[in-house]
Amino acid sequence: MSATTRQMLRRVVIFAVIANVLVFASLAFTGNISGDPSTIVFIDFWGRFVVYSLWIVAYVIYRRLFDDKPAIQNLIILLVVLNIPLFLGLSYADKIKVTPENLAVIDFWGRLTVYSLWFMLYELYRRHLAAPDDPQPLG
Repeated sequence: MSATTRQMLRRVVIFAVIANVLVFASLAFTGNISGDPSTIVFIDFWGRFVVYSLWIVAYVIYRRLFDDKPAIQNLIILLVVLNIPLFLGLSYADKIKVTPENLAVIDFWGRLTVYSLWFMLYELYRRHLAAPDDPQPLG
């Protein structure tokens, strides 16, 4: 495959991922995704696909743009760290009310929070625990 073809395909994939995230997020945040039991499997599948896609794109951007900028990386990690107790604390204090209208948003936020924890654990491993000869993706 030529470099030009690969670049074009990469752009198409990036556009598709971003478009999918924007469509799902706009429908979820405007309450236009049904929490009806007959559609919940589809919504769950679509939501997971969107969150995984978003995290993959975000991680690639994080590594490519900020690997040599530890202050920005630390700020991003701090925001991720703060999101976890915020989400769990609001949930524990019963401040997050799950309704059919906001189910997709709460589920999306919860998945981002869980994957944030995985991101932090991977970064801890990659930066401090991995052997020097371990493969370093994107690095």
